[in-house]
Amino acid sequence: MLGRSISSAERAEWGFQNRTDLVTVGTGERVVVQRYRRREDAEYRMRAMQGLQSPAATSGIAIPHIREADLEAEPPWVAFDALPGEPIPALGLDDPRFPAMARAMGDLLAAFRTLPTAGVDLDDRWADPSRLAAHAADWTAGIPAARAVAEQIPVLFSGRPAVLAHGDFSPVNVLTDGTSLTGLLDFESVRLADPLFDVAWWSWSVSFGPPGVLASAWPGFLEAAGIDAGDPDLEDRVHALQVLRMCELLAGDSLEGAVRTAVEDRLRQSVR
Repeated sequence: MLGRSISSAERAEWGFQNRTDLVTVGTGERVVVQRYRRREDAEYRMRAMQGLQSPAATSGIAIPHIREADLEAEPPWVAFDALPGEPIPALGLDDPRFPAMARAMGDLLAAFRTLPTAGVDLDDRWADPSRLAAHAADWTAGIPAARAVAEQIPVLFSGRPAVLAHGDFSPVNVLTDGTSLTGLLDFESVRLADPLFDVAWWSWSVSFGPPGVLASAWPGFLEAAGIDAGDPDLEDRVHALQVLRMCELLAGDSLEGAVRTAVEDRLRQSVR
């Protein structure tokens, strides 16, 4: 694929929607190669990353540079420069450094959502409560408890702004050298959405960690992200966004096997 000799290649532990490999070429350079199930996903990701690359760099946010790509191949693939560091979960979410990492992630999120998006064609289904409610009616079909959550969208989100959202803002998509954050990965789900969208998904992903981790990291993360922890609707909004995002994922075909089962189980717990 890369047209060069390969010294080593290792499949990444993350990336459940598409295959990701960490490759070292003969020159010693490290490259991330991602192969996509759908060409339109690769095209969307490339457009989003290219549109956000410059403003992200200006704001001090490191995102991977696209080296080369072949979207006509089967499967379509894109190669990125490998950023330094490793995903935060490699340290362990129960590592004593995680609360500080969570606060740094909050700072990162606050900066990311202010990046200019003019000229970047982004998914806006989550940007307007009425439009979101229409899509949610389809996603929650056959799940009465989730449908009840979807019906609260206009009440919970009307009049709120839409901002740039990463779409999968979780520790596995943030790199660290053990001291600071070194990169932000995975732009397949970037979109315009409520300011709490990424906050909700961060909370959802961290909740799979060891007991007590989320509770200890949540206040610092919220403060750094610029979210008012005293908002009386915060819990309901976060819960609604988590439920709807799970329903959106399950309504598609990107989840398989154990990952799909885990999301189904968490959805049942969330709406019980």
